[in-house]
Amino acid sequence: MNRDAFRESDDEWAARVTRAVRSGSHEALAEVYDRCAEDIVRFVRGTTRRDESFALDCLQEMLMRLAANPPIVDAHAALLAWMRVAALNVARNTVVAEARRARRESAHPREARDDANATEPAAALLERLDAEEAALLRMRHVEGMRIAAIARAVGATPRAVESALRRLVARLRAGGAS
Repeated sequence: MNRDAFRESDDEWAARVTRAVRSGSHEALAEVYDRCAEDIVRFVRGTTRRDESFALDCLQEMLMRLAANPPIVDAHAALLAWMRVAALNVARNTVVAEARRARRESAHPREARDDANATEPAAALLERLDAEEAALLRMRHVEGMRIAAIARAVGATPRAVESALRRLVARLRAGGAS
């Protein structure tokens, strides 16, 4: 027997990796990325006529959705179709959000300028936070981590992390960091 006789087909690969992703395998998710990312980026760029950065952001969010709730497929074409639809949904949601933001800012240009001018005081408020508070805000709002992931990282319950973040954001909105 030659070595190619043991090579899995595209459909066998798709079935195997989706089962592995469903069971939490990061290696399988990386395998999906390695094999399909270029196609998804090319597809999103071609469909939306947006730049590569936009397409890569859509790919990233689509992979997050794949990791959170992978489809059960038995064919490579089905997996690719699911990923394309998910990436297009992300793209559509992003474009809609951008349009809403632009409409809101054009309807209220003074508020948009006020928000831009408010960044300096916000930076001063952030400097007054202790290291733990700053780390919580960074993980949630800069790194985009989910509450459960932050809770695991800091060794707390998700409810405690969510409560702490809510209090921090309320303090920052009120203008005080003490």
